[in-house]
Amino acid sequence: MRYIVMDKLKKGMKLARPVYNKDGVMLYDINTRLNKQGVNNIKNFGLLGVYILDPTEPEQQMSEEEREFERFQTVALFELRKQMDMMISGKEDKQIQKLADSIIKKYGVIKHKINFNKTLRSQEDYVYKHSLSVAILCTLMSAALNMSYMEQINIVTAALIHELGKAMIPKDILKKGKKLSDDDRYVINKCEIEGNEIIQKDYEIPSLTRIIVSQHLKEVNGTNPPDVRLLDGTKLLRVAAVFDSMTSMSVSEEPKSDVEAVRYLIKNKKMFDERAVGALLKSINILIPGVCVELTNKEKGLVIKENEDNILRPIVLGFNNNEVYDLSDDYTYMKVRLFDVMKTMDVRVHMDEKTIQEYMERYNKKLS
Repeated sequence: MRYIVMDKLKKGMKLARPVYNKDGVMLYDINTRLNKQGVNNIKNFGLLGVYILDPTEPEQQMSEEEREFERFQTVALFELRKQMDMMISGKEDKQIQKLADSIIKKYGVIKHKINFNKTLRSQEDYVYKHSLSVAILCTLMSAALNMSYMEQINIVTAALIHELGKAMIPKDILKKGKKLSDDDRYVINKCEIEGNEIIQKDYEIPSLTRIIVSQHLKEVNGTNPPDVRLLDGTKLLRVAAVFDSMTSMSVSEEPKSDVEAVRYLIKNKKMFDERAVGALLKSINILIPGVCVELTNKEKGLVIKENEDNILRPIVLGFNNNEVYDLSDDYTYMKVRLFDVMKTMDVRVHMDEKTIQEYMERYNKKLS
């Protein structure tokens, strides 16, 4: 799957994701092969780019939940870009909190873990997609902690605008990726400073939101005083932002797995609040039945039961000899541990829930 900017979209390319307009109406479905008219139509939709399947890639499948996530995200991205542009240009009557409210109404009522689907990002749309994903994560996490609506609206608004300065970086610099000159870095630093100044001077933005953004940016830059008391919202934003940055798919960089990101968050307790990390783990699915993993003994296997107490120690079915590894058992954990999820798509094994349940029943009988 490749991200293609609008001016490089051509006839014959096949869509890897559905295309929605800013109102959430699907215009082209997944796996659609574009003709000349389709290319021209998509170029007029105001999108930065679309995702295209490589010629050798098979057709893609999407669940209804994934389709709804894609639809909601497209609508929200158009709105977020509009609201950021209004903030940068100093216009009044901004409705960034209205966008935050729509996210809370959509994801703040969910009482179970969700599959948090990652989206492919380019340099041009990274800020918008990152900010929106972080806002959704903050919504889920704050709901898991039973925070009040007033707390949520401040946190989610902060998540939406915390990288406003990066949205001000000139496109010609963004296209350079990591090949930046000293002058480029100076411009980037200047934009980030100016973006924060815009937020801090904008009194349409609640004071608590402004404090959360300021504390977060100082945490990132290491300029918060050692004795500063971070707000709960800042702690959630910090965890969500780092998790999304580590695991997001980019056209130029290989993402870290969810397991790698979780290990990093858990290990660095001085940097990341344990309660905030716990809220993240209560909000999204990571090592659930059906996920393919690699163990430290080089065995590849399938998670057949999640461990709610410690997600890094699930029950795994080995592929080589159908041996079950209960990583929650201390004796087993001394001999073998989880290494990571399997990253090579063509060697993953897909297994239905009924078969997974049968293996669990066999394992339980063996124990008894």
